[in-house]
Amino acid sequence: MVAEGKRKRGFIVSIVGLLLVILGVLWITVIFPAIDKVPLDYDRAYYFVGNITDRDPDDPLQFRFYPVEQELMQKANGTKDGALLIHEVRKVYDTSTEPRTDISDEPYDYGDESTLAIDRRTMEFVQAVDERGRWGYWGPPRPIGKDDSYDLWNPGAGQPQTANYVRSEDFRGLSVLVFEIDESDLEIGNVTYMGMELPLSYSITITQWVEPSSGTVVYNESVATTTVMGNLVQKTELRYAERTIDDLMDIGRSAHTMLLWFRTIVPWILIGLGAVMVLLDVLVLGRKRRTQE
Repeated sequence: MVAEGKRKRGFIVSIVGLLLVILGVLWITVIFPAIDKVPLDYDRAYYFVGNITDRDPDDPLQFRFYPVEQELMQKANGTKDGALLIHEVRKVYDTSTEPRTDISDEPYDYGDESTLAIDRRTMEFVQAVDERGRWGYWGPPRPIGKDDSYDLWNPGAGQPQTANYVRSEDFRGLSVLVFEIDESDLEIGNVTYMGMELPLSYSITITQWVEPSSGTVVYNESVATTTVMGNLVQKTELRYAERTIDDLMDIGRSAHTMLLWFRTIVPWILIGLGAVMVLLDVLVLGRKRRTQE
């Protein structure tokens, strides 16, 4: 009877161990990917500062240079066909005046409003659902490594451009990967001048500092230039404002810690503990049972 009881206890140890191993594997392959998504209540504000150089609408032969602030508000407002819908409003302000002047609408048209359709897991646009048919990535995929790249949708170009890894660095105490888009002389349409259709050319440099575990862009800066026949039409230089950097650094740090535990440490603890229990039964308890028998 005693031996029978020990065999049952050993059997239970093995079963529990196998269940822990299976749970750990399922956590990595099924459970965590199912929860590691953009939240349904996503709500975030981004603030940028920078400068714009453009032609004076009252005198196209003259250029204007002025400081600006940009506000980008994003809020999830439901789902459709498995895609998360995010309503986005972009406003731009000329800060050379007091109070600042809203230049989002005509005649400047620096603002924008639309609804994005995003795959919550992959961070890609769902082109069939997106109201403007956007494609490519909304933001860096996660996790991301040095050998990775992503085709980031660029509204100025009306198409995605490839962000490539350029270096690793310490950004304000956080280890990040730096990715960069550098495209020149993209044809983005035509403009009518004195009855002639002239081609618009667009050049863009975007640099993103990315926390690799979560894909959080903790800092972003860009320079976009539009020309006609080699002549400048508009140049926009933007970077994250300090309050946005602070917010995203907090998000990046907390996401890194949480993902380290729930993506890596927890499942491997389950797998390791389960394997130890199985081996304990096979190598130790099993040997004792055979000796006693």
